[in-house]
Amino acid sequence: MKNMVYKLIKNNIFTKSMVNVIEERMSIIYPGNKEKVVDVTLKEILKIIIINILVVSIILLYGKTNIFYVFMSFMIMYMLSKNKVYSKFNMLDIKLLKQFEKFLQDVRFKFKYDGMIDEALQEALQNSDYEMYLQGNLLLESLNDKESDSYTYVDIAPNSFFMTFYALCVTVKRYGDKIKNDKSLFIMNLSFLKDDINTEILKREKINAMFMGLTGIIVIPLFAIKSICIWGIRNIPQLTDYYNGVIGKLTIVIITVITLIIFNIVMKLKYPIDFDNNKSLWIKELLDIKWVDELIMQHISKNYKKYYRMDMFLKSLVYKYNVKEFLICRIFKSIGTFILSTVLIISMGIHKIGILGVGISVLLIACVTICTYNYEYMMLLIREKLLKISREEEIVRFQSVILILMYMDRVSIEVILEWLERFAIVFKNNIERIADTLVYKGIKVFDDAKDDVAFLPFERLMDCFIASDRIGIEKSFSDILSDRAYYVEKHKQENDLIINNKALIAKFISFIPICIVICFVLVIPFVYQGLRQIQSFTLI
Repeated sequence: MKNMVYKLIKNNIFTKSMVNVIEERMSIIYPGNKEKVVDVTLKEILKIIIINILVVSIILLYGKTNIFYVFMSFMIMYMLSKNKVYSKFNMLDIKLLKQFEKFLQDVRFKFKYDGMIDEALQEALQNSDYEMYLQGNLLLESLNDKESDSYTYVDIAPNSFFMTFYALCVTVKRYGDKIKNDKSLFIMNLSFLKDDINTEILKREKINAMFMGLTGIIVIPLFAIKSICIWGIRNIPQLTDYYNGVIGKLTIVIITVITLIIFNIVMKLKYPIDFDNNKSLWIKELLDIKWVDELIMQHISKNYKKYYRMDMFLKSLVYKYNVKEFLICRIFKSIGTFILSTVLIISMGIHKIGILGVGISVLLIACVTICTYNYEYMMLLIREKLLKISREEEIVRFQSVILILMYMDRVSIEVILEWLERFAIVFKNNIERIADTLVYKGIKVFDDAKDDVAFLPFERLMDCFIASDRIGIEKSFSDILSDRAYYVEKHKQENDLIINNKALIAKFISFIPICIVICFVLVIPFVYQGLRQIQSFTLI
């Protein structure tokens, strides 16, 4: 019965995309346990369906079959569904990080006594919680699987902390542990990793606390619109023409669209960037249509330089779509918006006013379509700003990887770059370019990277690579420990400032919908009607 319901929901055109997003994430959290993945996915989807049915019922109970309230209900369904899914992902991530922190403590304790990484991992697994037990088993299998690529786990790790731990385990298995200044490098790096995880947990919990209730503040004003209209008409029947006329209908659409945009901005400020990495199924299905694919390719070929720059920009943001997918996403969303806005504006009856009404209708449809086409690009600019905030955090991650590798025998610049490439997000393009051109450009490639990025911590890291050609890897990176301590402390202080700024922006824009509702649905109609009555009394 459960499997039948799951297949039905998964194959449904309205729920298929959401099921795939949740299922993909649950497969990372619960690796190797398909039954658990199906259970959690089905449970979340059913919750979302029930919430959406209640929302639609409430709105349509008041608005009946009015197309404008139907449009509003679909937008609310989208917002509540996205918020529910992201909240679940975030909760599971924090839960897994806490379990991982405890797991690292156990590994550290076991490794101190016998120095055997396999035994330490196996014993630590016995005391692990369920999610961590699955992750630990997968990690252990990857370490012991001699037939597969030794870096297999990196591609399926839940986050960068698990990747760092895997890198630690691989180096210990390959090269053995090293003792520097009477300290085990493995234990020292494990302590650094544990501190980083603790910082991440505190950061996410603080963000959750600072953003608490904002989704409700954004969405609830939409529910109030119809109630205000009913109350207003009961008190002043003459307001019927305003609320049920062109202005009232246009107000509903504008408020709904503004609410949707604000909601998406708040989601980007609150949740990690990797939550938005799932490709829409309809884009793939559209590109599978031969003539659509050919048209897109012809358009790209005619504007090659423009779309080459766009492709580089998308890669620099580690975006989920390539330039072809991004272009088709923009075009078809614009077409969809054009059709929807045309239907809504015809339903409003603006075109019936006369030539002026037709002109206004065409102008509104054109503006909305153009805005939709550029909306995705505007979201990319926000993503770019958020990635720049994470630059220092990524440098700390690079330093952690280098600290793991720099003391190991036979480690080369190429090996370090290979690992950095796997950990990179913000600097992924730069590290890939360095790795690809190092063979024929030599050390000059690091100078080029410094000019491209122009970010002091990254430049200092490149200087260390340049110096390693003359004095060796260990000596060139000898200051990295003190640098890392400085950047970690600096990043902790900046984290508080960044979170506070994000929360301040989110709180400010979250109150915009309620202000618009109060102003354009409650205040202006009454003032307008009051002025009309005063004018009629004056004429008498």
